Amino acid sequence: MVRVFVSQNCIDRWHAAGGIAIDGDLLRFHAVPTTNLFINPSVYFERVDGGEADPYDIVGAVKTAQELAQMGAEHYERSVVLGDFAYTVNPGFVASPVGSDGAAQMVDPNTWGQLVGAMEALGVP
Repeated sequence: MVRVFVSQNCIDRWHAAGGIAIDGDLLRFHAVPTTNLFINPSVYFERVDGGEADPYDIVGAVKTAQELAQMGAEHYERSVVLGDFAYTVNPGFVASPVGSDGAAQMVDPNTWGQLVGAMEALGVP
């Protein structure tokens, strides 16, 4: 299954440009109307605040809201506190293709190319 992290900034820009529609937890590119992407709130870990070493080895990782809760982490805007350490994060979503029934779906190379093309056409910061 294809999964891709999409930052909140990207979502905001794409929506403002009129290139996407969001219906609950589904995102659809107008250029690829036959494919829905399920979006799951997530964060991308950018760095440990204060120049500390990364004791959890999560810098560069993406974690969903559910995974953060399981870890005992507290998330607020661009920060996550885990144990005694604070991290700067980039909020967004993990997006994965789903069928009309909401079940995970594999996409063929042509459809994936259309999705990537739609993302690039709208701009990726």
